[in-house]
Amino acid sequence: MKIYENYIDQLRANSKIKTESRFSANQLLEMHFEAFKRDKPIIVELGVNRGQSTRVFLNAIDNKTNARLISIDINDCKDAVKSTNWEFVQQDSIDIESLLLKKPIIKDGIDILYVDSLHTQSHVLKEVYGFFQYVKPEGVIYFDDIDSGPYMSGQRKDSVSNEIANRDIFDLLEAIFRANYSSLDFSINRGSTGLAKFVKRSKLGDKLNSPLFTKKRNFKLFWRLLEILKIKKTHHHNNSTNESFSINPKND
Repeated sequence: MKIYENYIDQLRANSKIKTESRFSANQLLEMHFEAFKRDKPIIVELGVNRGQSTRVFLNAIDNKTNARLISIDINDCKDAVKSTNWEFVQQDSIDIESLLLKKPIIKDGIDILYVDSLHTQSHVLKEVYGFFQYVKPEGVIYFDDIDSGPYMSGQRKDSVSNEIANRDIFDLLEAIFRANYSSLDFSINRGSTGLAKFVKRSKLGDKLNSPLFTKKRNFKLFWRLLEILKIKKTHHHNNSTNESFSINPKND
């Protein structure tokens, strides 16, 4: 039996029930599948805590020669799990230079990066921009805790601090994507606390442009009036050209 197989079976069972736990289970299973389908992935995990995601990754790479999970946490988590495929480094996750001295294999390229450490916008920004150049082409970056919905007023996990923190991180990811369309694909899984996914579409060593934050517009009637008066330009799809993102069906 593969290491932590019982935990994976538990996640599969929870993914079928009609409670919130299915969302959390499905998010972990998404990462399990991504690691499992890769031949000999190098996975870097930022944040260990109770070792849930650590177990998921270790099960996926069990018995894969040269596959490795490197987990970083500022707290001492060296006893969270046990596996010959696992290496733990106790340090701040944004101290990339120190980490590279300890684990130079990261310079050869990361297949999967999982960001689940300190949940502040500034910290996540430093992690993404520090590690991105070491992510391989077609490599994946996962971000936990990006959905503010469960923490909003009157919701099941009502917490104003978590609501604001998760929204700040999601806004950051949108701003990074907005400035790097050619380098990234971006998708999200809602439910539980949310899981975001970047897929890298550029070369090893490439860096990200600075995030592009934009102001959210309110007062719909005001902006609509500007459009009518031709004071503010707005985009309209042109059905006579192929300029939209749609893929036109071919004639059979």
